[in-house]
Amino acid sequence: MKWFWTRCRRRQEVSLLATGAVDEKERRELESHLAACEECRTYHAEITTFATPLADWEKSFSAIQATPAARRRWAGAVQQAAAPSAIQQPFLTALWRIVWGELIRPSRYAWTGMAALWVAMLAINAQFPDHRMSGAGDRASSSQEMMQAWEEQNRVLAELTKPAFVAPAPPPNLPRPRSQAERNWEIL
Repeated sequence: MKWFWTRCRRRQEVSLLATGAVDEKERRELESHLAACEECRTYHAEITTFATPLADWEKSFSAIQATPAARRRWAGAVQQAAAPSAIQQPFLTALWRIVWGELIRPSRYAWTGMAALWVAMLAINAQFPDHRMSGAGDRASSSQEMMQAWEEQNRVLAELTKPAFVAPAPPPNLPRPRSQAERNWEIL
């Protein structure tokens, strides 16, 4: 967002110049701009201090070598990716590997906790007798009781929501304060 407050709009081109990613014509043009613009010169100097070591990373890190174990793993991964798969896995086995690797394994503690909650809910639910299946006669009587309870609740709700006191309208000839009195006079 810092570029938004600057006066010069050529910062992106100056960044490309610092990394050496411009052709000869643009380089000459940008160098003439840098000679005239103090702000871009400072920005170019800042970017160059960071870009130069990154551009020469091959020279800086040429002495670093991979360990033999890392080379073996890399070679094995390349060979496995290049070789056609001779043994096709069954669909369900491949699907299980994907589900296990992507869904279950990364969050197995969460899945274990949810499974424990379900078992606890089922155990508690099995303890209550009104959730168990019963005969058809019991269902009919319980549905009638439920309808009666529903109607009773509606009646109580209607009583609670109707206004308890309605204020009567004031009589029309009450005296009013002087500030609200009608003005029945005229200035001649």
